[in-house]
Amino acid sequence: MSTTPVPTSTWSTDRVDAILSEFVSAGLVGQFELQLAAAALRAVPDASDEVLLALGLVARATRLGHVCVELDQVRQQVLASQDDDGTSDVLQVPDAPAWVEHLRTSELVSSPDTARQAPLRPLVWDGGRLYLQRYWSFEIAVAEALSGRSGTAGADQDSQAEQAEVDAVLTSVFPANPSMDDDEPDLQLAAARRALLHPVTVIAGGPGTGKTHTVAGILAAAHRLAGDRDQVVRVALAAPTGKAAARMQEAVSERVAAMVASGSIVDELAKEILDVRPTTIHRLLGSLGRTGFRHGRGNPLPHDLVIIDETSMVSLPMLARLLEALRPAARLVLVGDPFQLSSIEAGTVMADLVGPWGGASSTGDGPLHDRVTELIRGHRFSSGSSTAALALAIRKGDGDAVMDLLGSGDTEVHWVEPGDRAALAHLHEQVTGAAQEVVAAAMAGDGEAALTAAGRIKVLAAVRRGPNGLFEWSDLIRVAVEDAVPAGQRTGRPWVGTPVMVTGNDPVNRLANGDVGVVINDEGRWVVIGGSDELRRLAPARLGEWEPWWAMTIHKSQGSEFSHAVVAIPTVDSPILTRELLYTAVTRGKPEVTVVGSEEMIRLAVSRPVTRASGLSDRLWSKG
Repeated sequence: MSTTPVPTSTWSTDRVDAILSEFVSAGLVGQFELQLAAAALRAVPDASDEVLLALGLVARATRLGHVCVELDQVRQQVLASQDDDGTSDVLQVPDAPAWVEHLRTSELVSSPDTARQAPLRPLVWDGGRLYLQRYWSFEIAVAEALSGRSGTAGADQDSQAEQAEVDAVLTSVFPANPSMDDDEPDLQLAAARRALLHPVTVIAGGPGTGKTHTVAGILAAAHRLAGDRDQVVRVALAAPTGKAAARMQEAVSERVAAMVASGSIVDELAKEILDVRPTTIHRLLGSLGRTGFRHGRGNPLPHDLVIIDETSMVSLPMLARLLEALRPAARLVLVGDPFQLSSIEAGTVMADLVGPWGGASSTGDGPLHDRVTELIRGHRFSSGSSTAALALAIRKGDGDAVMDLLGSGDTEVHWVEPGDRAALAHLHEQVTGAAQEVVAAAMAGDGEAALTAAGRIKVLAAVRRGPNGLFEWSDLIRVAVEDAVPAGQRTGRPWVGTPVMVTGNDPVNRLANGDVGVVINDEGRWVVIGGSDELRRLAPARLGEWEPWWAMTIHKSQGSEFSHAVVAIPTVDSPILTRELLYTAVTRGKPEVTVVGSEEMIRLAVSRPVTRASGLSDRLWSKG
């Protein structure tokens, strides 16, 4: 009697299901991880349960923003990501020492010495960290590119004459600040000097510390130096999202106008600076969709100077691709706030670049030694600003100070508890009133006024679903304004008066993820898009991926600035509720912030810093 053999694919799937079933039931492992583990088992049929479990968990970790997994931290890094229902507490993982032995002897795991040799293996065990091979490759590529650029022959051996030339130009662009003490270093000047003398530099700082001022100074000095040398400098400005690029354009334009008014630069130089419009990194690299990018090692970018804003939002893979696309002689300036939320994708790029010592050259060494400038002097907020004080208290994790500021009754900072019906009703009136201004301007065909009203007060929600979430606020606002729109104008999606946010890159229509617009009524329906270029019109039928912009998530608010930011905190605990999330939301307000949430949830957020596993900081920095 013959027995029908079980197909290898079925056998491998059944075994993987058995190994990972408890993790699937807990919602920690999905179809991607199951299929990856099954494919690995088909390639190596004698792979141990421990290795297959490790593969599933490290794949899950990358979807949570980790670049790698430290086996002794799996429960904190991966299992704790599950909602707090106690399920993850009963899940069993091997002891780290035994787990390591399985990994070291497995045909599915490479060491750093063999990780680049064909055939490639799906896992890399490197220095106590376990990586998916592609993320290990990205991390190594970034570390090697930064090390190589810092060690470029002659790049850091500038002649005294060149340094003197740079210093002379910078002195005129950055005149002495009378508000600074005589012994206080001008960190903006120092950052600009580094940017003009070194192939790669990092400028870090919180909101209002002068990052844009510094960028504008770098641009002015670079153009002036090129002119003095009878050369042309090719500059690129970019940010991770369309909204961040638009904000970069706005901030640089404001700063350049101030420099012209003060006599630091002339109109002709200002025009040169403003002729370069910030774009998204995807557009800069020439996104080809799923097939990659037009610019890379074989077709580098033509620019001499590339400045990236909001670097905290840049993922590790994107930074690797950007570095690969730069010409060896190009200079790269990475600007951002290391305390903001990191990229939704894997990586903690800005924090890793700054390093565990804040980039201080006296306590750390590595390829970015003396390349990082952390701006610490606040300029955006007025002296004694409660919004600035609140952001600082959150950053420090000082829950008592946060609650004292929220409860102070200050005109800049407000706190609305979920059970306070009167305060909530007043806040609803403010938010819906601004939305009604949007609709009125849109009905009148005034796209600029509609966009201005849409950005005046904005609800920033920590979560999408549930009480105090994005959908609840969006529905509240939409219902409140629908009656102001004639029925004939509420046909189709999006209808007249709807503010929209683009959620996918669309090179054909020159739309980037994060671009915002509003539908207006002007001899038909048009979507007026605001961005780094002038306002432009687009037929609604050409609008690809989008969502209503009545409110937005805190993640998508990065790179934005609103006169009044309403920060909506969930009523129950969520893994997404962290110190960085709250800090990011609060720093979107200039200068007014209202936090809607219970004291318990606010304190919980302040006490919970994000911890992502990454090896990049260790590769870039070593103790001196």
